[in-house]
Amino acid sequence: MKRTMATLLGIIMIGIMAAAIPMARAEEGHGPEGTIDNEGNRIVFQSGSLTAEFEGMVPKIKFYDNTGMTRIEQKVNFRALIEFADANSDGMFQSNERVMEGAIDAAHWSHTNFYSLPDGSGVGIDFTLAEPLVLSSSDAGPPVVLASNSVSLIVKAYNTTKTLTVDGRSFTVGQAEIKIDIVIKDWPFQNSTNKLALQVNMKSSTERLDIDERTGSHDFDASREESPETAEHEFHQTDEPEEEVRFSSGLITTSTTVGFFRFVDTATVTSSGGQTQVVPVAASFKSEADHDGGERETFMKLYLAYPNFQGTLVHDPTIGLGGGFPTLYLIVGGAAIAGLVTVSAIRRRHPQVHRDSGRN
Repeated sequence: MKRTMATLLGIIMIGIMAAAIPMARAEEGHGPEGTIDNEGNRIVFQSGSLTAEFEGMVPKIKFYDNTGMTRIEQKVNFRALIEFADANSDGMFQSNERVMEGAIDAAHWSHTNFYSLPDGSGVGIDFTLAEPLVLSSSDAGPPVVLASNSVSLIVKAYNTTKTLTVDGRSFTVGQAEIKIDIVIKDWPFQNSTNKLALQVNMKSSTERLDIDERTGSHDFDASREESPETAEHEFHQTDEPEEEVRFSSGLITTSTTVGFFRFVDTATVTSSGGQTQVVPVAASFKSEADHDGGERETFMKLYLAYPNFQGTLVHDPTIGLGGGFPTLYLIVGGAAIAGLVTVSAIRRRHPQVHRDSGRN
């Protein structure tokens, strides 16, 4: 009798688990939507199980899985644009090559309302640099100003998984993701050989990230500040169209990943005459402290480096959720496993029952 009851308990729990998974997936099937909270000075974009909050209505994004019972927050801040002289011609940014920079997350931005994408496939919102930005430089010369409307972020989320083609290569954007087109126009380069880097600060509430490189995936401790003498590390890019940094969740889910930041390894430049060309995107990274939002914190700083260009450059990073299961899965799964363990325990305590049953 006990064995029968325990078996039924295990079967029931597994059935509940099977039923729970479609319900969680159905949650991800809701179309994207957004709200603008002028009093709270934030914009919230929700797409499936992803909630992304633009703090201060600037390109500082906090995102998390809204289906989880425990919120694990990830932060992505489009921190600065940095012109640099590529002294060693490796295409990547190193701190000692810095020429001048503008803190775009501290600038004044305007934004549109949320709007439907032209083909009805999702929802978008646009952010635009609203005022001229004075670029800081160690040079004693006259200040250099980045004009207003020179930088935009076009943020999109889709109703269903969508396949996109960028520079002739395809990749997909899921429902629990938002795609961000970085648009940079007429950067005031000091010469024709300097390059431009976009600094992206990343932080997880667990302080751990995984770097997915050609040499393999490895853990990165974003809480440990590297010394000023430590050069930025090369991001060894894979053969895939997109490169990825994953945010580690620790012990909360069955996987070590609940979030990611991806970037396409090429960008598109359009000249004033309308001619387009594809340019490579190199990347480097380092763990450093920064006064982000007035508080000194340590981040993984990813530097996306673009060649010298004239005209408008567009690049396509994505943030979202991937890997791991919502906490609901673990609760139900744990109950199912407990039921099966009970069955096993009863069988071990009553070996004669097995032998008798085997002869019937």
